[in-house]
Amino acid sequence: MKLSSFSTIDLPHHDEEAFSRILLGNGQHRKILQERDPDDGAPGSVVQQLLLRAHDCYFRGFYEDGLACYARVLFHDEHNLDAWIGQIRILVDVGRHEAATYWSDEAAKRLGWGDLLRNAKAFALASGGMIGEAKEIINVPVGTDETPMIWLLRGEVFLKIKINFFQRLFTPYKGIGRMGAFFCFLKALSPAPNDSFLNQRVGLAYLLTGDAVRGSEHLRFSLNMTPENPLTLCGLAQCSRMNHDYEHALFYVKRAIAGNPKLDCAFEILQWLHKPRVTNIKKFIGIKGKRDK
Repeated sequence: MKLSSFSTIDLPHHDEEAFSRILLGNGQHRKILQERDPDDGAPGSVVQQLLLRAHDCYFRGFYEDGLACYARVLFHDEHNLDAWIGQIRILVDVGRHEAATYWSDEAAKRLGWGDLLRNAKAFALASGGMIGEAKEIINVPVGTDETPMIWLLRGEVFLKIKINFFQRLFTPYKGIGRMGAFFCFLKALSPAPNDSFLNQRVGLAYLLTGDAVRGSEHLRFSLNMTPENPLTLCGLAQCSRMNHDYEHALFYVKRAIAGNPKLDCAFEILQWLHKPRVTNIKKFIGIKGKRDK
């Protein structure tokens, strides 16, 4: 069992007009939380409160709520770059890669192709398997706006780019691949090494590429900063499952579900853990064999 996304959201196809209406805060949808906007303070403070709420929902894996809050931000301020990036990242997390790429283009129509948005589109493309297209975008050097989010996005893209045998053997290839990702994540975390969100995202990025060791390192650090985060717990459950530590996997996944019953990946892990394990049968009859994966 390999995770490729963390949840699902019942949204229209991105070619439909309803898709844009919902993500811009102008539409209604039965499964997206419609919260009343904060009514205290100036419009700018309302947007900031909604943005903080959206970031928190995304951080904890409440994707429908996060998407709705980002939409309310864009309803007030269609040029809010953070809200566009947040929605693109949520669309990737829920497996809507084509929609995330489309939404990157829609953002560029309003904001232009800045460094952050360009890297966000590369992230969406790479997550959807369009590695060649992502490399063409990401190959542009970072400009003066070296924010942690830019370095995080670049690292997430580089992590999905495979380096062939000759590149590993004959060149100190630090520009792309796992080595490039490592340096990007280092740059992202250098201003705030204790940042719980960045550590979570780095850990999940490694996890999605099958590296449970590096993934669990960052996820554990993130959980120490923000205990009981359902998405982080779900990531640690998957790391434990990949390491055949089923006891801890069950421990983490139960806590994840208790904190966020809408997190589909947690239920998938729980369902997998309750399936009969071949290794348990082998142990029972005294046969030593290859452990299940």
